[in-house]
Amino acid sequence: MPQKYILAHDTGTGGDKAVLTDLEGRIVESAYQPYEVYTPRPDWVEQDPDELWQAFTTTTREVIQKSAIDPHDVQGVGVSAQMFNLLPVDEACRPIGRMLSWLDVRSVQQADRLLTADMRAFMYEHTGNMPTAKDIVPKILWLKEERPELWERTRWLLDCKEYILFRLTGEVAIDWHGASVFFLFDPHTKTWDQEVCARLGIPVEKLPPAFPSTHVLGGVTPEAAGQTGLAAGTPVVLCAGDVAVAQSGSGSNREGRAHLCIGTATWVGVSSATLRNDPEKPFWALNHIDPDKWIIAGEMETGGGALQWYRNLLGAEEAREAGERGISTYQVFDELAATAPAGSDNLFFTPWLSGERAPVLDHYARGGFLGLSMGHTRAHLTRSVMEGIAFHIRWIIEAMEKVGFEIDAMQAIGGGSASPLWTQIIADVTTRRLNVVESPLEAGAMGAALAVAVGLGIYPNMDAVDELIKVKRVVEPQEANQAVYDRMYETYRQFYAALAPIYRAAALGA
Repeated sequence: MPQKYILAHDTGTGGDKAVLTDLEGRIVESAYQPYEVYTPRPDWVEQDPDELWQAFTTTTREVIQKSAIDPHDVQGVGVSAQMFNLLPVDEACRPIGRMLSWLDVRSVQQADRLLTADMRAFMYEHTGNMPTAKDIVPKILWLKEERPELWERTRWLLDCKEYILFRLTGEVAIDWHGASVFFLFDPHTKTWDQEVCARLGIPVEKLPPAFPSTHVLGGVTPEAAGQTGLAAGTPVVLCAGDVAVAQSGSGSNREGRAHLCIGTATWVGVSSATLRNDPEKPFWALNHIDPDKWIIAGEMETGGGALQWYRNLLGAEEAREAGERGISTYQVFDELAATAPAGSDNLFFTPWLSGERAPVLDHYARGGFLGLSMGHTRAHLTRSVMEGIAFHIRWIIEAMEKVGFEIDAMQAIGGGSASPLWTQIIADVTTRRLNVVESPLEAGAMGAALAVAVGLGIYPNMDAVDELIKVKRVVEPQEANQAVYDRMYETYRQFYAALAPIYRAAALGA
């Protein structure tokens, strides 16, 4: 019998990764292609949907060619992607402009209207969530109010993955998880909430039909087959966005299991059979790939993204050294930061470079270094970035525990989990064990592949795939650093309390 495969894609913010796996999620081949993020104005962040599709077709062809498989042996295809983006398309599903990225905050005014006391309660009651300027609802309102000519041409309001799926199958649809991030979706009935849409003036007919994540959407069209190298008719499973596949690809599908994703954005997610949240400052309350569960996730906007910002701005010396040694800049950062003491000699980094979500819902917050002195070095700055992100992860965990979750360990995935130093810092600051999985960079694509396997009936449900995810190393908290990190964590919280009103007043010109 010929070997059978699953093709999964993780269409992220910086690029598209294609992963070819066997039916147990083991990686056979992978390929990656980056694409651009455009910032035409301050606070505007956009991406070209056709560049995303071109990267998807290129990486698909590459994994097929490199693995030398027969395309007919691909049993199914799944696409996961970044979420919280807005892509308006016309009747023919042609984009009417660039996709508004999840990083885009042009819609602050619209978001502020949604965060009034009355609207906060209304949105939470109907959707279990409250939007900030990073979310889709304010972006939709911005499009309607600021670009009425484009609004009139808009037939469908899509997110990133839904456009890729249309190009692949010719079908317009969204999964329940993806629909829930619109904050226009009733997470219990799993339908678009008519009352919310009516109050906001958003026609329900502009929102795509919603189905379970394991729904087989259709087959690869002949046109898409010619572009990708896949066989026409190959089944395409609807799958889910990055938060859901991270939950699954980390081996955290079962009730109460938690994972930590240290990517551009960083979050803690818990699988839950009950919808529990904080009505004042809610976490993401999102539908799970498993139709009987939810993912409650506390997200910080720039976790790994903050270290990437630091690398781009201040890491030229480390980048040169990395090039000379043939290693990653981040590996040089690890070595440098390891020479500074725990606590970075009382230097703090606040990672709120693009506003902050959990547990504060504050799109005005901004980042910075606090406590700088003449004695601080590049090693101190580098370590303080890692520690500042770890302090915020601890804040998220403690806030999630207040609504009834018990988080004593987390499955760790994402680029940041490849760092031995950073994972140790996070374990020390949070006092939680980290279980770093075998393939942390491919966890999202593996989660997508396993969702495809469930959709095709290879496994009965998502719980059954947890045992397929293996742990590579375990990081235990070290007591030696506990006292300094406990003290600094309290100060970190005090910094936010003191600075939050100042950030808001500065942004509003008060």
